[in-house]
Formats: sequence, structure tokens, C-alpha cells
Amino acid sequence: MSTDKVFDEETASTQDKTLDFSLDEENNAHLPTQARFMQLIDALLKSHRSLYRHIYGDSLRSNAFKLLLLALFSLLVYGLIMGAFSGGIQWFAAPLKVALGTTLAALLCYPSLYILVALSGADLRPGQAAALLISSLALMTILLVGFAPVAFVFTFSIQALPFMGMVHLLIWLVSLYFGLRYFIQGVITLGGKDPMMLKVWVFIFLLTLMQMSTTLRPILGTGERWFTPEKQFFILHWLQNMHVI
Repeated sequence: MSTDKVFDEETASTQDKTLDFSLDEENNAHLPTQARFMQLIDALLKSHRSLYRHIYGDSLRSNAFKLLLLALFSLLVYGLIMGAFSGGIQWFAAPLKVALGTTLAALLCYPSLYILVALSGADLRPGQAAALLISSLALMTILLVGFAPVAFVFTFSIQALPFMGMVHLLIWLVSLYFGLRYFIQGVITLGGKDPMMLKVWVFIFLLTLMQMSTTLRPILGTGERWFTPEKQFFILHWLQNMHVI
């Protein structure tokens, strides 16, 4: 028996095992079809397989709206922390921009997500892919709220905008890492065989999200208007604010 054949058989066997959870009644007890918000948070932090099972069985739709509300609320809370740095109109503008920018980035990247998930080998319907994306965003935003007290300490103790920007960027990157790792693991669990396709989408999403933060500026600092009409690439904008160029 050739090495390639052995590898194919082992891969198929592993794939079958990963999908066996769809019939596992014990997993179903971890997350009710009509879950409360705290049950959803608990599943996101402790029991990813129960969420994957619900997505695979098309039974997460009843909870998808709650996960979306959870993500939006968490973004507004973290945006409030960002707006507190400059105060004034940013108390209202920053939360709205953070929630709007993240939601728009997810919507704009959803078509490419569905295509690349399909190319990865996962047989997910559009609703299942959307549910996985929403739950990934919910996990990411929960982590943002968890790190918010750290950002809060720096918000009222320093005045340096470049340093504060680095603090928020680090918090966002850490939260994005865990949220997107959940997404990749979910696609693989649900039948994906090519992680490279998923990493390509992660890169596209990160690029879009970072550019959205510049398009909707100012978010952390102050400005004469709610939005800055001048077009600018996000890396150039960051370097200018850090006085590198």
C-alpha cells in the first residue's frame, strides 16, 4: 500500500470522526437550541465543539441573532473605552465607528469567506458559514471586553496618542487571533481540508478591518469632523501618527 493511500485513508478516517459529534447527544446538552446569553458566552469560551455541532446541524440559527447582538454590544462597550481617551464627541462617535467598522468589514469579506471555505473542502451552506463568522466575531468581541479594563487604566493615565494606539492595536490583535483561530478550527472540524485557503481569508479580513479603522478615522484621537474625507492607506496613517514619517 502506497504512502499516499495510507495518508488518504487516515485523513478520511479523521474527517469522519470530526463529524461524528453531529450525532452526539451529550454535546447537545452543552448548548440549548434557545440558549441564554451567558450560556452562549460559556460555550464560546469553554465548549467550541458544541457550537460547531449546532452549526453542522443547522440548529444555531435561533442563537445566531443573540450572538450578533452580543458582538455588537461588546463592540460598543470597547468603543466607549476608546472614546474615553479623547472625550467630547468621541464618547459617542468612537463606539459607533468601532461597531460600524467591524460589521462592515465582516459583511464585505463574507462573499470571499464563503468562496474560500468552499475551496477548502468544507461543504457549508451560506447560512452555516454566516453562523460560524458571527460566532467568531462574538468570541473576538468578548475578549475585547475582557481586556477593556487594561485599556481603561492607560486611557486615564497617559496622554500619548501613539502609545495608546499601540495598546489598543495589541488588544485587538490578541482578540482577533483567538477569534480567527476559532473560525479556522471550526471550518476544519466541519469538513475543511485546506487550511491555506482559510489563512488567505484571514489575511483579507485583517487587511479590510485595519483599512476600515483608517477610513472611519478619527476613532481614538480628535478631529474637526466625524469623518476625515482624505483617503489614506492604514500603514501610512499609523506611521504618521507615530511620527515615524
